[in-house]
Amino acid sequence: MKCSLLILCAVAICFTAYAATSDFRSGVWTASLDEDDSSSLEVSLFQGRKDAKLWRGYNNIMGFDVPLAAVTGLAASDINSSAANVQFTLVRAAGTIRFEGRFSEGNGAGNFRFTPNEAFVREMDSLGYKDFTDNDLLVLAAHDFTPQTIRDLRSMGYEPTRKEVVELAIFRINAALVREFARLGYPNLSIRELVNMRVGRVDAAYVNGMRESGYTNLSAGKLANLAILGVSPAYVRELKSVGLSDLSPQQIENLRIGHITAKRIEEYRKLGYDLQPRQLGDFGIHNVTPQFIEELRAMGYKDIPASKLIEMKIFGVTPDYIRKLEKQGYKDVPIEKMITLRQSGMIK
Repeated sequence: MKCSLLILCAVAICFTAYAATSDFRSGVWTASLDEDDSSSLEVSLFQGRKDAKLWRGYNNIMGFDVPLAAVTGLAASDINSSAANVQFTLVRAAGTIRFEGRFSEGNGAGNFRFTPNEAFVREMDSLGYKDFTDNDLLVLAAHDFTPQTIRDLRSMGYEPTRKEVVELAIFRINAALVREFARLGYPNLSIRELVNMRVGRVDAAYVNGMRESGYTNLSAGKLANLAILGVSPAYVRELKSVGLSDLSPQQIENLRIGHITAKRIEEYRKLGYDLQPRQLGDFGIHNVTPQFIEELRAMGYKDIPASKLIEMKIFGVTPDYIRKLEKQGYKDVPIEKMITLRQSGMIK
């Protein structure tokens, strides 16, 4: 509760103090220790202006992790204190972020001020990158981007655009990452492919886990897409536990999009629907749930073919629609007739 109140108050202060200004270098911060790594701080920066866009329209909030060792003037004892006023600094190549505020039992909030580093701006200019906004520079600073990243990537054949430079920073893409993906069997990835890999949090453990699950020849694009959708080695094992083996990447992708789980498959089977992967995907995508089937049965519509259930969902023939027909005097209407009525729009 203390954390929630602290953050709400901080955001309120931000919108009150900065909404009427044109200052894009100031705002409010909130922070807490990383639950998985107590030596790292999870920081969020807020700007009050509605038109303040820290990166490509992602509202006015930016989050990043920073090692406590990289911060000057903040100790673990301050963070874990019951109440501690703090002032600390994060110095990066692109600029310096100065924080002031308060920590209480692991959570903190306050105001920040960003000062760009003119030397960084000149060095990026010498590399061919001009006209960075204050917001761009704040992003580059928060994510610890350095001009050396450009030099290293250029030595590997990459020529990032100015827009891609910000993406490189946000997704921590550097020469070491490129070499790691090459080692895993994915050489010569484009910057877009590298970004997608990072969005999906693809790493060596994920690649090896998917290969052990039978997916040994996935392209970089397909691997990243599966990861982004949440298709993990554990999910593959879960589906295998209910007899779904040797699924194609597209089949398992559709099942994941449709939120099909082992539990859901067993529920369908108990209702008499032992479905093929394509049907399961269609059931999930069109939200043909066990509850939908049971409700139809309670209304007298039993043993409906799987294809017809999907069609009913597509055209909006739901229990509510059936009840609406009954109120108008239409009872025990055949499913085909109801689908026709919905298609024609005669009874909405």
